[in-house]
Amino acid sequence: MELWTGFTLGLLGSFHCIGMCGPIALSIPGENRSNSSMFFRGILYNSGRIFTYAFLGFGLGILGMGATIAGYQNLLSISLGALIVLFALFPHIKFPKKPGKLYDRFQKMISSSIATLFKDRSVSSAFLIGLLNGLLPCGFVVTALAVALVTDTALHSSIYMALFGLGTLPVMLMMNMAPGFISPKWRSKLRPFSTYFAVIIGLLLIWRGVMVGNGMIGH
Repeated sequence: MELWTGFTLGLLGSFHCIGMCGPIALSIPGENRSNSSMFFRGILYNSGRIFTYAFLGFGLGILGMGATIAGYQNLLSISLGALIVLFALFPHIKFPKKPGKLYDRFQKMISSSIATLFKDRSVSSAFLIGLLNGLLPCGFVVTALAVALVTDTALHSSIYMALFGLGTLPVMLMMNMAPGFISPKWRSKLRPFSTYFAVIIGLLLIWRGVMVGNGMIGH
């Protein structure tokens, strides 16, 4: 997968992220509400998110390299691509079982830690909130991680996720600086483009898996 798809997925997906992460971005703690201070805290917060994305990408990249060595990367690519297309086209599909208790505890722990950091007015709290926010579930982050799982190397996966995070930066930073810069009406109009691109990503993963399986491209 080309690295530019990570940035594009992040940019288009950021219009969806406004609804989920917007309240956190708007509430980044700090005493000084000047434009320069808000911009600096916005950079710190988003840098934390991007760092987490890159770290997760590196870890999944190692797993993906293991799948390549075992000879299963083509099947993994096809399966992940099909799931991305399915959940992009039918977002209301739910898994038959509820998430496990361990996952629930983890999510509650992350949310509780973020709530505690909001009481801290120090500069570092913005970065730490971003780090933790990167661990919260998000459909577009999961889509990007699926791509990172089938890239060539762990470094490639990490760079892909970092570019995904950078793609979200312009909109999320503007959300922090000027909450009303894009109306809900325009967000609803732009949101389908992120879904369309997710479908394209899924189809590309399927195509890549088929080509790898047929020996037409390398692992």
